[in-house]
Amino acid sequence: MALTALRIANFKAFAASQRVPLRPITLIYGANSAGKSSVLHALALAHHAIETGDLDTQRTQIGGEAIDLGGFRQYVHRRERERQVELGFELDPRQLSGRAAELLRSAHRIVVETAIGEGMTSAQLSLFGDRVREIDREGAVRMERFALEVDGVPLLSMSARAGGILRLDRLDHSHPVFRELFRGILMLATTTPEIREEDFVALGEVLDALVPDITAKSRGLFPRIEEESETGEVEGQTFVAVSRGHRQEDLGRAARLFLPKALRDLVGGLGMALEEEIRRLRYLGPLRSYPPRHLAFSQHHDPNWFAGGGYAWDVVRTHEDVRRRVNEWLGDANRLKTPYELVVRDLLPTAAVSRELPAKLHKALHDVAASLLGRLQDDEHQELATLAAQVVEQIAELDPDDQDDLVPEIEELVAAVSDEEALSERWADEMIEARSEALQDLILIDKRTGTPVSHRDVGIGVSQVLPVLVSAYASKDELLAIEQPEIHLHPALQTELGDVLIESALADGGNTFLVETHSEHLILRILRRIRETTDGELPEGVPAVRPEQVAVLYVEPGRDGTEVLHIPITPDGEFERMWPNGFFAERAEELF
Repeated sequence: MALTALRIANFKAFAASQRVPLRPITLIYGANSAGKSSVLHALALAHHAIETGDLDTQRTQIGGEAIDLGGFRQYVHRRERERQVELGFELDPRQLSGRAAELLRSAHRIVVETAIGEGMTSAQLSLFGDRVREIDREGAVRMERFALEVDGVPLLSMSARAGGILRLDRLDHSHPVFRELFRGILMLATTTPEIREEDFVALGEVLDALVPDITAKSRGLFPRIEEESETGEVEGQTFVAVSRGHRQEDLGRAARLFLPKALRDLVGGLGMALEEEIRRLRYLGPLRSYPPRHLAFSQHHDPNWFAGGGYAWDVVRTHEDVRRRVNEWLGDANRLKTPYELVVRDLLPTAAVSRELPAKLHKALHDVAASLLGRLQDDEHQELATLAAQVVEQIAELDPDDQDDLVPEIEELVAAVSDEEALSERWADEMIEARSEALQDLILIDKRTGTPVSHRDVGIGVSQVLPVLVSAYASKDELLAIEQPEIHLHPALQTELGDVLIESALADGGNTFLVETHSEHLILRILRRIRETTDGELPEGVPAVRPEQVAVLYVEPGRDGTEVLHIPITPDGEFERMWPNGFFAERAEELF
């Protein structure tokens, strides 16, 4: 992923800006109500904003019933409406593509920051005309600020104005990245063979004059600079001749013509790149759905379908490869150790059976009797031949739609000469194949007895872990935010979840995990794999894990809101700094 970290301020438990690194595996620990889940909820807010354009978010699209933000006045820190919620996104420019990547090819780290707040008060609105009052509603939640920082130095910033627009406030034309960008523009768009330092100094006033004329409109969470900002551009003009006698004037004209478009490409390109990254988000809440006994008839589109993990059962039902991997986990002697296997069972509606079965039964009876009659035309089998002839006559008189019109002689004959189980299976297969859409149910088979059972017969642990497994096994190149994957799991299974995360993130899945958890056992397994990687002792099939691929965060209340403490890991699988209050010190307190 190009997205490498988040920055959060004035959102729910967060006040001062906190940085949240995103590694292939990021684990968030902390006490209850410390603000751990707020990290995931901030991402859900961003996802909702880019999908719907709504910043005054109540329930998010991706969060189902698990994330109810309640609107801006609820999710802003301490309910103080004069604050602005700040969301920042750090990007690795090496992972970008398109025009933004070209313009920032010399950068090492990019930070895009946006601030959300309420619009102007009625007193402020009264200072403007009717048209502005129509566009700006009192208390309307909107983007208030946008800023771009490159390699730790601010490059540009924009802020909201009346009329629902953002205006460029600052452009640092001394920034090394901007100078490279501007040099490239002038070298390509003018006849000058080089751009000298004195050219930048002389163009300072031109660039400063351009800044107030560049405006943007917000699209969800990120702005787009308007084409109308390119006020000086001559249609079709792509080149400016620079004369020796009017060098500064000609360079200034080129700047006015082409710089606004370059800034539009830069801001718009970064916005689209971030939208693409955030759209990768998949969220699994802390309380997973417990589907009904018959999954084939469950609701598929309820608000909690994804956040509650209900979709996972449908994925297992329809994707054989995912079902195989989940079955391996369920039955592994070192993992869940269950005697159960998930299988798909084809179902036939009652209407289809009652409509098609009588005709098939009538034809089968006639074929059996006729075949017997042909083979029994000798004196030795005269009695059977006579019976068969009578059966044929009786079958011809039967009503194929009346299942009760079966004489005992026919039942006795069929039972004597046919394999009823094989015949019924063949008929079921034929009826299923004849249907355009087969109705399938997902069941568990008890491998000890061959008995089909429901997930509701085997304990809640299976239903709670299955969505976590499906998130890991069925996803590719996704940002997977999961709350409490360990819920309802035995400690030994919590440990095994560590390997599930490692495989999904560092093998062929390429996923990024952001996991809010209380599980000591989960992190212990990951620390062990880091140690085994360093020592060259990894078990066969387990991907290598390096310390820089894992981020362990501890969230705790501070003087100015929630604080996020990053606890680095050594190659030996140890923490580089002390764990706050001791690493799961409760165990030691109870034992000693």
